[in-house]
Amino acid sequence: MRKGHKACTLTLCLLYFFFSWFTVPASAVEVNVEGDHPAEVKEKQEISCVLTISGIPSAADYLYFDTDLEKYDDKPIYNFTELNLQSNESHFELPVKDDIKKIVVQLNGQVPGVTEVQQYEKLTLVKYDSKRTGYAYYRIKPTDEKGNAIQGSDTSTFTIAVTDVDSFEKKAAQIEDPFLSMYLQDMFDRGLVTEANKLADYLIEKKTESLATEEESQQFKEKLNGFSDSVLGMKLQAFFDLGLHNESNELADYLLQEKADASNMKWKYALGFLATALLGFVIGLRLKNSEDEE
Repeated sequence: MRKGHKACTLTLCLLYFFFSWFTVPASAVEVNVEGDHPAEVKEKQEISCVLTISGIPSAADYLYFDTDLEKYDDKPIYNFTELNLQSNESHFELPVKDDIKKIVVQLNGQVPGVTEVQQYEKLTLVKYDSKRTGYAYYRIKPTDEKGNAIQGSDTSTFTIAVTDVDSFEKKAAQIEDPFLSMYLQDMFDRGLVTEANKLADYLIEKKTESLATEEESQQFKEKLNGFSDSVLGMKLQAFFDLGLHNESNELADYLLQEKADASNMKWKYALGFLATALLGFVIGLRLKNSEDEE
């Protein structure tokens, strides 16, 4: 009975250690990066940094390297300086020795281009790849000898910023008319980048011209107060609101001047009449005095 109990206890202990050994979580790969690797980059930007990889799982037979950077000049994409090993391929598998604790690799590459220019006689079409996010500086994954992934991979990503796209999106946001905004965006997406930008600039300029400042509006309203004809004042205000600021002001100034000139002319007529009447009175008075003296 005791022997059976001891055997059972020993079996349970062995099973415990067996399952504990298999259920120990694999250590995560740690990557320390030295050098520039910003989250947002420009297309064709050159990248160079040094990766120090540690925490490699003991069960790993290979480290699988992958990058979206492209080769440029005569620099290798991967340069394992301590191992005297280089590779120009974006995908690379590095055998891992049992006693290795860290791996140092210099990563060199160029950000992919997302702009495509096509020329058809005098027409230039510019297309932009819709994929501008989710690119990776590196994807490092430990695997076993059969290529099966082992827990503990690491990835560093970046986004490609296109200045022309960002600039046009800001312009399109200023177009309040939804139809025109969608029409311009469709032109841009079809490759008519220059034409879409010119039309957007024109619409924004017209919008800016049509927006009178508060001071300009107040000054124009003060001019309209000088009109006794309310209908004429409303028409001038309508022209002003349509963006015809200079024309409305010039017409208002002209009409006010005409009104002032007409008023001055009335005063001239009145003064002339009074002067004539006064002169007649004086002449009549003198004639009367002459008759009395005779």
